[in-house]
Amino acid sequence: MKKVLSNQLVLLISALFIIFAIVSMRQNDNKIINQDQNLTQIDQKNRELRQEISQLENEIKAATSDFAKEKLLRDELLLQKPGEYVVLLDESVSEETASEPIKQESEQSVWQQWQEVLW
Repeated sequence: MKKVLSNQLVLLISALFIIFAIVSMRQNDNKIINQDQNLTQIDQKNRELRQEISQLENEIKAATSDFAKEKLLRDELLLQKPGEYVVLLDESVSEETASEPIKQESEQSVWQQWQEVLW
C-alpha cells in the first residue's frame, strides 16, 4: 500500500512541478514579447532622435557660416560694406499697390490695343 501511495504521491508532485514549469515558461515568454516590443519602440525613437540631431547640426552649420553672418548683419542690423548704399523700401506702400487691381483705361479690346502699338 505504501508503494502505491508513494507512486501516486510522486506522480502528483511530478505533475504539479510540470504544471508550474509550463506556467512559468508562459509568463517568461510574455515578458520576452513585451521587452521585444519595448526594444522596437526604443529603436524607433532612437532613429528619430538621431535624425533630429543631424538636422539640428546642419542648421547650426548653416547658421554659423559666413554667408549667414553677413545676411544677419545686412538684413537685421542694416550694416553695409564700405562704398555700398542701403535702400529701405516701405513695405506697406508696396502691399497696398499690389492689392489694387489694374484698371484698364481704354474701352478697346486687346487686339485693338496691340494693333495700335504695332502700327
